[in-house]
Amino acid sequence: MAVAELYTKFNSVWIPDPDEVWCPAEIAKDYQRGSDVLLLQLENGTELKYPVDPVKSLLPPLRNPDILVGENDLTALSYLHEPAVLHNLKVRFVDSQLIYTYCGIILVAINPYKQLPIYGDVIIHAYCGRNMGDMDPHIFAVAEEAYKQMARKNRNQSIIVSGESGAGKTVSARYAMRYFATVSKSSSKDCVEDKVLASNPITEAIGNAKTTRNDNSSRFGKYTEISFDNRYRIIGANMRTYLLEKSRVVFQTENERNYHIFYQLCASAGRKEFEHLKLDVAENFSYVSKGGNAVIDGVNDQTDFIETQKTFSLLGMNKDFQMDVFKVLAGILHLGNVQIRSLNEEKSEVIRGDHHLQVFSELLELKEEEMAYGLCHRKIATGSDTVIKPMTKVQAVNARDALAKHIYSKLFSCIVEHINKALQFSGKQHTFIGVLDIYGFETFDMNSFEQFCINYANEKLQQQFNLHVFKLEQDEYMKEDIPWTLIEFNDNQPCIDLIEAKMGILELLDEECLLPQGTEDNWLQKLQNNYLNKNPLFEKPRMMRKAFIIQHFADKVQYECEGFLEKNRDTLYEELINVLKKSKIHLLANFFSDNESSTGNLNANIKVRAARTGFKSFKKQHRTTVGSKFRSSLHLLMETLNATTPHYVRCIKPNDSKLPFEYDCKRVVQQLRACGVLETIRISAQSYPSRWTYFEFFGRYRILMSQHDLAINDKKQICKEVLQRLIQDPNQFHFGKTKIFFRAGQVAYLEKLRADRLRAASITIQKNYRCWIQRKKFLTLKRAAIILQQYVRGERTIRRMLTATTLKQAWAAVIIQKHWRRFLVRRRYQLIVGAIVVIQSHTRGWLARRNYQKLVKDQKALIIQKHVRAWLVRRRYQSIRRFVLNIQLTFRVKQLHRKLDEQSKENKGLLERLTSLSTLHSSEAGKFHKVEEELKKSMTQKKFIEDQMKQSKSQTEQVLSELRKETLSLRGQNEKLKKQHQDQTQEMKDKVDQITQAHLDNLEREEHQRRKSENNFQIQKEDYENQIEALNDEVKHLREERVQLQEQVHEEYLSNEDLRKELAELTNEALVIPKLKGDITTLELKKQGLEMCLQNQRKEMREKVEEITQQLLGGLEGEELRKRLCPEDMEQLNEDGELWMAYEGLKRASRVMEMHIQSQKENYEKEIEDLSFKIGHLCEQTTQLQQRLQEENHTNENVRLEMTRLANDNMDLEEQLEQKDRQIKKLQNQIKSLTKTADKVNPTNVNASLVSRKEYLGMLECKTEDEEKLIKNLILGLKPQGVVVNMIPGLPAYVLFMCVRYADDTNDPDMLKSLMNSIIGGIKDVTKNHNEDFEMLSFWLSNSVHFLNCLKQYSGEEEFMKHNSPQQNDQCLKNFDLSEYRQILSDLAIHIYQQVIKVMEDNLQPLIVPGMLEHESLQGISSMKPTGLRKRSSSFLDESEQYTISSILQQLSYFFSTMCQHGTDTDLIRQAIKQLFFQIGAITINNLFLRKDMCSCRKGMQIRYK
Repeated sequence: MAVAELYTKFNSVWIPDPDEVWCPAEIAKDYQRGSDVLLLQLENGTELKYPVDPVKSLLPPLRNPDILVGENDLTALSYLHEPAVLHNLKVRFVDSQLIYTYCGIILVAINPYKQLPIYGDVIIHAYCGRNMGDMDPHIFAVAEEAYKQMARKNRNQSIIVSGESGAGKTVSARYAMRYFATVSKSSSKDCVEDKVLASNPITEAIGNAKTTRNDNSSRFGKYTEISFDNRYRIIGANMRTYLLEKSRVVFQTENERNYHIFYQLCASAGRKEFEHLKLDVAENFSYVSKGGNAVIDGVNDQTDFIETQKTFSLLGMNKDFQMDVFKVLAGILHLGNVQIRSLNEEKSEVIRGDHHLQVFSELLELKEEEMAYGLCHRKIATGSDTVIKPMTKVQAVNARDALAKHIYSKLFSCIVEHINKALQFSGKQHTFIGVLDIYGFETFDMNSFEQFCINYANEKLQQQFNLHVFKLEQDEYMKEDIPWTLIEFNDNQPCIDLIEAKMGILELLDEECLLPQGTEDNWLQKLQNNYLNKNPLFEKPRMMRKAFIIQHFADKVQYECEGFLEKNRDTLYEELINVLKKSKIHLLANFFSDNESSTGNLNANIKVRAARTGFKSFKKQHRTTVGSKFRSSLHLLMETLNATTPHYVRCIKPNDSKLPFEYDCKRVVQQLRACGVLETIRISAQSYPSRWTYFEFFGRYRILMSQHDLAINDKKQICKEVLQRLIQDPNQFHFGKTKIFFRAGQVAYLEKLRADRLRAASITIQKNYRCWIQRKKFLTLKRAAIILQQYVRGERTIRRMLTATTLKQAWAAVIIQKHWRRFLVRRRYQLIVGAIVVIQSHTRGWLARRNYQKLVKDQKALIIQKHVRAWLVRRRYQSIRRFVLNIQLTFRVKQLHRKLDEQSKENKGLLERLTSLSTLHSSEAGKFHKVEEELKKSMTQKKFIEDQMKQSKSQTEQVLSELRKETLSLRGQNEKLKKQHQDQTQEMKDKVDQITQAHLDNLEREEHQRRKSENNFQIQKEDYENQIEALNDEVKHLREERVQLQEQVHEEYLSNEDLRKELAELTNEALVIPKLKGDITTLELKKQGLEMCLQNQRKEMREKVEEITQQLLGGLEGEELRKRLCPEDMEQLNEDGELWMAYEGLKRASRVMEMHIQSQKENYEKEIEDLSFKIGHLCEQTTQLQQRLQEENHTNENVRLEMTRLANDNMDLEEQLEQKDRQIKKLQNQIKSLTKTADKVNPTNVNASLVSRKEYLGMLECKTEDEEKLIKNLILGLKPQGVVVNMIPGLPAYVLFMCVRYADDTNDPDMLKSLMNSIIGGIKDVTKNHNEDFEMLSFWLSNSVHFLNCLKQYSGEEEFMKHNSPQQNDQCLKNFDLSEYRQILSDLAIHIYQQVIKVMEDNLQPLIVPGMLEHESLQGISSMKPTGLRKRSSSFLDESEQYTISSILQQLSYFFSTMCQHGTDTDLIRQAIKQLFFQIGAITINNLFLRKDMCSCRKGMQIRYK
């Protein structure tokens, strides 16, 4: 996909901003290819036309999607560029207050200027053993990775900490060293770790100072090698230092301080031991007061000095050495206050009687006159002689300052050398980890020789870093089988050649320093002649004359030439050296001795020499310049780093005001460019910066896959097909073995596709939801409009139709209706009440009778069940009793066999005699008689057993006969129930006939009333109509109640009957069904006849009404009658309204008859429907009862089969009993014969053996000479698996206790003491030798506890004898008190338990975080993000080794089953498993707190449903 296609509407970009460096903006219109303007909208709403070059298409950089914002690895960003890095760091630092971020192999650490609680021992142990990338970025994670790679690959490691002053380099290096000291504790008593950590306060006191950027700035480079043995424990360390800033000793800029040690010494001047130093407050000394501010907020110099003294003592520096150091430091302070005055233009002198010179001479034990003379004179060497020449005041002051700087430099090197001596080790170094705390790239307004050396060192480190990055990239590509292509990058080798090559800047500087009249101007001229306009990296500034510009990898830096030669020479005159050599302080005299040893900051073969000056050199050693020394030490450092695996930490200073969590984008960008972070980003962006595993890609972009894609089982193949469809350009991605590699921007494109798909789905959902809402509103409005229209129209019609007369008539009609309805309701209520009372009386009587019958049946059923259950229990008891007897017999036979075997072994000699005696006594007839008697007895016993068998058979036959009788009784009860059901059905039929007869009587009454109404039509027409309606209502109500009562009765009857009752009902109701069908046909015929009768009655009524009207009107029609009759006749005829009343009566009578006939028809139809429903319900019940009957028959058959099987088994058991009885009898006969013969031969031995057996029961004889064999075979050489499989798990404990009982019984104290000591020692040895074998530790934990319990139970003490039996109390120890040994055993058991817990925790710990947090049990709610370079660590686990929650459960089940097999106490097992659950919970929640990416709702759901 082309990059220009990503510049669509709603996407965001970064544009340059003068204040914030980069400013976000949103694309307001899609970018068209070839357009010269990109329409943007800023965050404040203003629109901006961003100019674009249509030829080069230089578009602004795109913003990363929201999923990547705040990523903990910058290389995981889809768009890798400067604004993305800057914004990601800002989000993590300001919003999340996270100071650490990965950038590939670099750890970016931003100084928070605030103490954070993230460096405790708990955090150290949390990162210990974890893989890189598992937890949030941290300095401890880098240290752990270095330690782990050292242990796994046996390769030396190094951690390179760099950054500008105030960025936190020293603190980061200190925490890394503290991590190594914590996780690799040595076993020696020298406390090497404490000494390594104690070196930090000393080096900070003598090498750190306050600057404008940092209150504790390191003014030197330091490389600390921490040495490890073959067990990877610290055995020592070595420190090398680089380029100490000596100029700070004599000069500080405003708001800066000298080195901390001076202020600490001045703050402690009031102490008695320092009175001879004659110190004062720091403001009174020139060398420490030039910065103007001698106090740091929040720092107490006096307490820091006490800490410094403690670390001096800890490192083995005695009080005398410390006092010599403090004298030298105090002498430097007094030297700075020495006043020099000018005598003339060429001469100067020290003021006579200068107090500070006197103190300086006293402290360093020098001659004051020689010192005063040496400060103002120097020796110049000529061709054949030397000349002493006085110096001017300026030269004398410079000589004094040079002396102070040189003394402090020597003192610094001496202290470092003593630290290295204290950290030396006698053994052989196996591996080491180096921690390099070195200055980062620096550029100031005024850059001098120090900045030049610092930037030169950073050029070398950057080159080494680039090579290492390429090596890691190449290894990763080769591992994933991806073609390796060369990446172009800014190689800084030309800049390094410019500085250090032949005729380079350093060589020309050394050459100029060797010249007697060398100056900075000459050196600059040489540089311009060699490099100006010839080397693009060298430039000449436009404004300044004595300066030059070098294009470094980070930025252009302008260096001022003033001071370069003097700082490179580091000149010190011979007169002062000779004076200092005469000092009686050995420390100071050794600084300038001829056989000066190499210092800690250089290698042994690098010698320090001074450059040639105008006089003859006093020592060949001082000819070496500072630049050449620094170059040599830097080459040595690079060789060391190249021989190790480096790890990089880049410290960033967020602001110059030292405010906590304030982010200055300009300052941060400047440092990112300088420290190589952006170069790393640029290199990563040129290859494949975004890397996803196939599983992560599938989980994230599953929404972009079709159903056809998901049908494939191989997820790897799915990812390949989907990617080839989504991204057309195959060069934008590449498939590795385990990962997919994307070029820059492709992950953002996939995120855009995913967001578009989600946006389209959300739009569809919103559309349908809004449609439903609007339709719902429309329907409610429509209903409201219809109701309003209805009421409006009704109101209009009422107003149009309503008059006064209609209102009066309506009101009168309402009153009439009210009274009439009240009358009807009252009459109907009286009839209903009477009917209900009658029905209730009948139903209550029927219910009482039914309940009584039910209670009787239940009582009978209980009696039957009682007898059946008793019979079943007796039968089960007999079978169990026979089975137990068989088992007892077999067990006794086995015991007899064992006793026989033992007796045969013990009495082999007796058997031979018995054989001879048996041949001699075979002729005796008495024995044959005895044998015959025994045979007779056996026959009688056999007969007795046969009689028992017959009795058992008779008993079974009796049981069967009883069962048959019970079945017959049950059948009789069934027939009785059938009869009762028939009676009930007959009663129901009678009731139905009565009801039908009542209906017919009512019809006859109605016909009679109709005939009467024909005669008295005008008088009784209204009463007739009311009576008919009331009767119809009453009949309907009564019928409904009757149907309800019948249904209730039927339901209760069915629900309370048993299976056999239901069978009886089924048979009876099956007989009733055809009768009911016949009744239905008869009722239908009656209905038809009644309908015919009603039709005839209607015809007769109409005919009679016509006759009456004809009689009344005389056979004339209405019009003719009106014509014939005069008005007077009409008035007479209708004088009382008789005609009108007659006509109305006829109409009402006809209506009443029609309504009555219709109601009867409806009632008949309802009755037919009810009867048909009953018939269907009865059919269903019959089918159900038939099924139940079949099931019962099946169960009866099973019961019969089981009874036959049990009878057969009983026969077999009886046969077996007979065989066993025969065997027992034979064995008894043999035993009797053997005992008799043995008694005859040697009766005394038998009695002795019986006595001895009784006497030593429960003891094991253990001789002193067999003790070693016992311990070896029973403790040291015993394997738990063989004991658990073949013997009792607690067998060793029981055997050892039997030996202890024997020693107690024999009352042998020496033997008991030796045995107990051997037992305890053996258990200690076996647990020590197998301290990581869980099975062995668990086995001996169980046996130790069993042995301890035996000692307690049989100790003879009352508190342990409460639950013993009398026999156990008799077997208690009698002669010795073993309470002391019990205490030792208790402690040993506790120790073994703790070791078991430790082994279980060690085995379980690697499984907890992957199984509880990283494993996703719920698919589809993954919150995966792309992995950065940190996931490519060599120590990272493969996918095949990932653990799940099942792994944890399997491990726990293994622990539980093993402890149970070993017979461990259940309380101990419960406590151990509970402790493991506590560990799982604690480690899980700690890692949740330490990993911000896990603190989400999705991860909570994953953990909840594990």
